[in-house]
Amino acid sequence: MFGILLKFILVTLFLCCFSLSWGAEKYNTDIRYLYVQPGQTLHNIVSRLYPQQKKRWAALRAQTVRLNPHAFIHADETRMKAGVKLRLPMPATVHRGAMHASHRKPVGTVTEVRGKVVAVDAEKQTRKLKKNTPVYLGDKIITGEDGYIQLHMIDKAILDLHCYSVIVIEDYALKIDSRRSILNLLRGSLRKVSGTIGRLKNDVYELKTPVANVGVRGTEYALRVFQSKGCGGRANADNGLYLEVIKGLVNVSNKAGKVLLAKGDTAYVALPDKKPLKRKIDTAILHPVVKNSEQPKKAAPPANSAEDKDTNFWWWLLGGAVILAVAL
Repeated sequence: MFGILLKFILVTLFLCCFSLSWGAEKYNTDIRYLYVQPGQTLHNIVSRLYPQQKKRWAALRAQTVRLNPHAFIHADETRMKAGVKLRLPMPATVHRGAMHASHRKPVGTVTEVRGKVVAVDAEKQTRKLKKNTPVYLGDKIITGEDGYIQLHMIDKAILDLHCYSVIVIEDYALKIDSRRSILNLLRGSLRKVSGTIGRLKNDVYELKTPVANVGVRGTEYALRVFQSKGCGGRANADNGLYLEVIKGLVNVSNKAGKVLLAKGDTAYVALPDKKPLKRKIDTAILHPVVKNSEQPKKAAPPANSAEDKDTNFWWWLLGGAVILAVAL
C-alpha cells in the first residue's frame, strides 16, 4: 500500500513540474546556454538570438569568444567547434506566441519524399513529412541516411534535398512590395531550380551555407556542403563547398571574395575565410555515379526484320549481276 502511494505522489509531482515547464515555454523562455550544431556560425547564432540589437552584434560575438575559449580555435570567432556548449553573454528571450503566428505560414509543398525526412518547427516540434503536406516559414528540414525530399515553393521554385542534409527556411515571401527567398543549408546536398523570386532587380534571394552564400538571377544549380560521406551513389569528399551551375548565373561569395559562375562552371570553397575558386571538380561529388550494370541496354534489332530482308535481296541481286557479267 505504501509503495502504491509513493508512486502516486511521484507521478503527481512529475505532472505538476511538466505542466509548469510547458506553460513557461508556451509564453517565453530565457536561453542562457546553447549547444553548437554542425555548420552553425557565431554570426548566425548572435543574429538570431538578438535580432533587435544589430548595433551590438560585433560586441556580443567578441564577448561570446571571451566567455567560451574552449569553443574556438585560437580565439577566432570564425573557427567555432561543433558539439560544444556555449555560455551566452546575456540571456536571449524567445517569445513563443509571436514565433508561432509567423511560423504557421505555409511557403511550400512536399511533392516527393523517400526514406526518413522530418521537419522541426520554430517551437521545436518535430513532424514527419509526407507527400502533399506543407512546409512552413521557420521549418528546419532534416533528411536521414536514405532520405530525399522534393519541395515546390510558393514562387514555383523546386528544391531537391538529398540525404544527410539540414536546411532552414529563414524567410520566404511573395508579396508585390517584398519578394524574398532566404534558405540556410547547414549541411548536405541539394539541387535548386529558382522560381520567380530572383528575377526582378529588387528581389532578395540568398542561399546561405557555413562557408559561402549563393545569389542568383533565374538559374538552376547543384550544391554540396559539409557532407564528407557520399550517399545515393555520390563520391566521398572533404568538408568544403562544391557547386555546379546547370543553367543561368550564380554568384558565390564570402568575406574573402566572390566569383561569378555561368552554365557549366563549377566552384569550390574550402573555408569561410578562403576565397571561392572556379575550378573543375569530380562530377561524382554532386551527381550519383551510374554503374555499367545500371546503364540502359540498347535493344538488339529483331532477327530477320523486313529491313534486313530487303537489304539481303538487293545484295544477292547485285552479286548475281556481277557473276553474269564476268561469264559473258
